[in-house]
Amino acid sequence: MEQTKKRSPLSFVIGAVVLLLVLVGIISIIGGIAGKIDSSVKEQNSQKYSEFEEFIAPIVMYDPDTFDDISMANTEQLISITIWSILDSNIEPDKYEYTDGGMLMPQSEVEEKFQSLFGSQVKWNHCTVDGGGIYFSYSETKEAYVIPITGVTPIYTPKVTEISERPSMVVLTVGYLASSDWVQDSDGNMVSPEPSKYMKITLGKNADDSYYVRAIQSAE
Repeated sequence: MEQTKKRSPLSFVIGAVVLLLVLVGIISIIGGIAGKIDSSVKEQNSQKYSEFEEFIAPIVMYDPDTFDDISMANTEQLISITIWSILDSNIEPDKYEYTDGGMLMPQSEVEEKFQSLFGSQVKWNHCTVDGGGIYFSYSETKEAYVIPITGVTPIYTPKVTEISERPSMVVLTVGYLASSDWVQDSDGNMVSPEPSKYMKITLGKNADDSYYVRAIQSAE
């Protein structure tokens, strides 16, 4: 009959230490992975906020009237927002024609951008509009908008503070930062102000997962 080998107290201690080290190693690995996942999630969230801020920037800068449904919106304001959105998209000035009044922006380009911002359900007509201190004149003969060569300071810039996602829409809580309230610190860095007001901007979702503006309402 085989005799059972007895383990010495020393070997038991060594085994327990090795097991403890293995467990510590596993915990460290799990912690490291969790940290990377958490960092990745934060980065993705930050990117999502930035993408929404970029999308709504021309809307916020113009500060249009509120509306509960896009069909109730002031279409002249929507045209102005559309033109500002095109101008803010790193356009190539050389591709446009020019007149004494300024740059000619083809109405076909405005129509395409309008639909990408506000969907295809809004009925509107081309017309001369107030672009927030300057006028974008519509030329029926040239089928284009005349864009004056001048600079304009936006009224507000957006700061998305909350994103509420639903199956067919996204509701953004947006802080409106007044452009006149930005200041510089002692090191020359720009310091953002507290929002002057908060608004709810509802975005509808298209079949291709792109977005369009459905409503702009006061968050208060």
